[in-house]
Amino acid sequence: PPSTTMAHVAAVHAGLRAARKNHASQQRKDFYDQQKNFWDNIQKQAEMNQMINDILRKYDVTHNKALNKDELASLLQDLSKGEKPTEEEVLWVLRTADREDNSINDMINRDEIPAALDLWNSYEKAKPFINKMFDKYDTNHSNKLEFGQLKRMLTDLNDGHEPHDEEVKMVLDMADGEVAQKTGGINRTELQGAMTIWYMHVDEQASKSKCCVQ
Repeated sequence: PPSTTMAHVAAVHAGLRAARKNHASQQRKDFYDQQKNFWDNIQKQAEMNQMINDILRKYDVTHNKALNKDELASLLQDLSKGEKPTEEEVLWVLRTADREDNSINDMINRDEIPAALDLWNSYEKAKPFINKMFDKYDTNHSNKLEFGQLKRMLTDLNDGHEPHDEEVKMVLDMADGEVAQKTGGINRTELQGAMTIWYMHVDEQASKSKCCVQ
């Protein structure tokens, strides 16, 4: 009947209007979300710039718009609530963050300050674990894990399976002196890197074994 047809057409048109309205509402929501994200990023960047300015104003005593080793040490000490960082820790942050702009000058410029802060924050969080592991295997208190000590640590990380000497040497060669002078062992700031290298090696070997089995 015509009345039924007209009712059906009206329902279709109503559905189309609702769909267009919902689509417009979603577009409007997406637009506002994009605007919010844009201004949030602007705000975060402004806050970061202000924090960098404050850091340079307080710690850049040489007024060269960068932090040298001593100035960085003062910043790290304040971030650690007065606990003085070791020379090794300062050099590790300095030389790692100094790579950010691909220009090594033994200074932390303003663009490298965020990287230095992130490095130190991550290191501080991991420090209890690092110290526990390091003190366990540094049995002669030399402040570095030598070949045999590193091998014992890797054996424990490998569920008791002793790694080959070539594997230990590979980890030692790659981690030792990564950002500082080589010492013939793994120091505290290099320990996380050494463990990462080992686990990546284990995963790579497992992947190769799986391919061979298939």
